Amino acid sequence: MTNEAVGTWKVSKERIEIFPHPNAEKLELGKVGVYQVVVEKGRYKIGDVVVFVPEKSILTGRIRQEFERYLVGPEKNRVKAVRLRGELSCGVILSPALLQESAGLDLDRIPYSEDLSAALGITKYEPPIPPQLAGEVKPIGEAPFVGKHDCEQFGVYASNFSEGERVIVSEKIHGSQAIYYWNAADNQRFVTSKGQLDKGLCIVESETNSYWRAARRCGLWEILERTGLKQLQVFGEVVPCQGGYNYGQKDARLLIFDVRVAGVSIPYDQVAEDFKKLWVPILYDGPFADVPRLKALATGLETVSGQGLHAREGVVVRPYVDRRAADGTMLRVKIINPAYKETGEEFS
Repeated sequence: MTNEAVGTWKVSKERIEIFPHPNAEKLELGKVGVYQVVVEKGRYKIGDVVVFVPEKSILTGRIRQEFERYLVGPEKNRVKAVRLRGELSCGVILSPALLQESAGLDLDRIPYSEDLSAALGITKYEPPIPPQLAGEVKPIGEAPFVGKHDCEQFGVYASNFSEGERVIVSEKIHGSQAIYYWNAADNQRFVTSKGQLDKGLCIVESETNSYWRAARRCGLWEILERTGLKQLQVFGEVVPCQGGYNYGQKDARLLIFDVRVAGVSIPYDQVAEDFKKLWVPILYDGPFADVPRLKALATGLETVSGQGLHAREGVVVRPYVDRRAADGTMLRVKIINPAYKETGEEFS
């Protein structure tokens, strides 16, 4: 099973990259690993060493006290992404003094990229699984070319796009990521979620689970068989799932955003017509040139229902043909609508 999850949660020592903040003279964007953080201008230089704690981290002890006024949750102990002058800051940076005071760690002696969460008493927050997404799970086992899908923040990855290259901008759906796998050679198929795939697990077929219900409702397995291809992986968002975003749906509906053959994504306009009927709305297909226009596409109302029932979550921008950014991450980035408000309880 391949692993594209460069953004796997951990607390670690990394070097920070610095980018201009598009909306604030006294702030800058920092990139730590794949994460974006908003920092005071001039506080860090490119290449400075920092210890970064990503969003969805639960803090304890002295570190919790230091950041308490910014934390969320019933016990005010959880790091949440916050928007600062229009840009998301997706974690916090620990000072060398705080590392020493809280855990006796010397920044200079800490290895790069090593997970420090246990040493610092930091754990990852796992939101409760909604009943309609729950179910019995089992190990996936051997499944060739099974990959993952993540999107990073546009602000710190925009420079990886080439002027004029063809990009696809799709509507970002506020659902739960569903992953479907089909291998015709041994009639192997499974359904999983982003969180379960991280654990190497899939969800046993169920009449009540929304991922399975969505697949049956649109005839996905029959579509996969009709392609005549031997190995396929389909990624999509299932709605309605959470946060009041129902997109006018009463039963589970699948909206596809990626189809891969032997681990390679097919450009959306080259997939089978049956897949196109289930595709997320495409808002732009053209050259990467006008960044303000791309950002404007992230605003407004959703188009899935045809009724504009909710604020659009945002958009996803990706090259027409998948490729990697300079740091090795797949170049798939998101621009979040300023009107969309995360609660920190979102399940993926």
